[in-house]
Amino acid sequence: MRNRLIVFLVFGAVLAGIGEWDAAHHRLAFNRGLNDWWLRFCVGNAGDRIGAPAVTLVTLDDEYEPGIGDSLTRLDYAAILGFVGKLDPKTVAFEPSIAFDEKNPLNQTALQPLKEATLRLPKLSLGSVAENGQPPAKPSEKLAYPVLKNVEGDLATVTPFTRTVAPPDAEMLANGEPAVTEIELAPAQTADGSQLIPIVARQGDALVPSLVLHALANHAGVPLDQIAVSLPPAAKSPSVRVGDRYTIPIDPAGRMKLYEYSGLRRRPADLDTAPADSQYYPAVSAFHLTLTGADDPDVKKLIGGLQDEFDSLKTNLVLVADDHRANRRLSLVTGEAPVSRGEVIARAVATVQTGRYIERWPAWGRWLAVAAIAVVAIFAFRHSGRRIVLLAGLGALLFFGLNVAVFRGSLAWAPPFAPIALFLLMIVVGLILHRDAPHPGDDPGEDEVFAGKAGEKDESGAEDTKKAA
Repeated sequence: MRNRLIVFLVFGAVLAGIGEWDAAHHRLAFNRGLNDWWLRFCVGNAGDRIGAPAVTLVTLDDEYEPGIGDSLTRLDYAAILGFVGKLDPKTVAFEPSIAFDEKNPLNQTALQPLKEATLRLPKLSLGSVAENGQPPAKPSEKLAYPVLKNVEGDLATVTPFTRTVAPPDAEMLANGEPAVTEIELAPAQTADGSQLIPIVARQGDALVPSLVLHALANHAGVPLDQIAVSLPPAAKSPSVRVGDRYTIPIDPAGRMKLYEYSGLRRRPADLDTAPADSQYYPAVSAFHLTLTGADDPDVKKLIGGLQDEFDSLKTNLVLVADDHRANRRLSLVTGEAPVSRGEVIARAVATVQTGRYIERWPAWGRWLAVAAIAVVAIFAFRHSGRRIVLLAGLGALLFFGLNVAVFRGSLAWAPPFAPIALFLLMIVVGLILHRDAPHPGDDPGEDEVFAGKAGEKDESGAEDTKKAA
């Protein structure tokens, strides 16, 4: 037993260390696939706690080029919103904070094409960037945000802002309300590096909704007076309730952590999966929207492959967002490539819609699991090779069954690499290495039983030889 255990502990420590190293650095591609598979398995066994996302990301990316000049004009945005409007969307949120070049004649037209395109859409949620700095010089410069009235607790804990540094375009405000996408000069990450998204913010003595909250309520058909905000000390766990549809966990500052280990991301273009896959939400480039109705066979084939995405625009919350490569600057703790603010907002919306407030086990919990598997190994190595295989298999079944039960109860999951590697190592060590000489109290497994019978035969053969002599 001692030899087996020593070998198991040495190599097991190496395997567990590799698992923890990759959990921090995310370098092993096969491990990302394993994590993805295990998370989807846990989600599939979580019952009705996890739903499907109902948001479609329309990206303003590098594929879409200005019609005239070097920057997008009001005519360009009017065209994009016009194509979105042709698909009869239920809800539209607009994330970009636009600063038009007023010297461009296309932005000086008296026809107001952007306003006309906006008026053809449902009432919009319009993103704005705020700042907690010098207040505006004149009260008239203060942007009028919708106010949340149903609030319990101390408003002083909520992140404040004093002015809007990037408001929505005036033409779009004809059929939309402003909502905060970010607050500059305010913390935007947790201690471990996870992104923080404002859900509510404080403007003076008023509490206002962020773009995430405003768009979710708009899509769910919940009026703002039916949004309830609970803050300390009235509530031990701060939250925002959107009617009876959603409950959003927030911190006392009014922010939701982006649950980056939830697996949520935009659906890859080459993914062969059903539209209702709860891990992905659809995304379509604004450039592809402009190709609808084209007669070119190649273009028709391309658009045909995006039919699910186009259909989702009719039912999902449509988020039009800036996704240019130059604006993908937000880092994720999962080791993915940096993403844009629009992508973060889309993931936040999808998180609330699906209920995927999924956390990864903390490091101490993962090491405790490794210690539990070591205890199983100590017990298993008291037996023979074949029994070790059986005990390791039963231990693995029980261990991962408990993992699923923990996930159902808390939506917390653990990377499976280290446990799988340790149980496999247990089997390999048990089959390859022979047992030590038995010690008092050890169970005489099959190895010793067979060895004892062989010894009896040798002794009886030796006595017969002596008698014959």
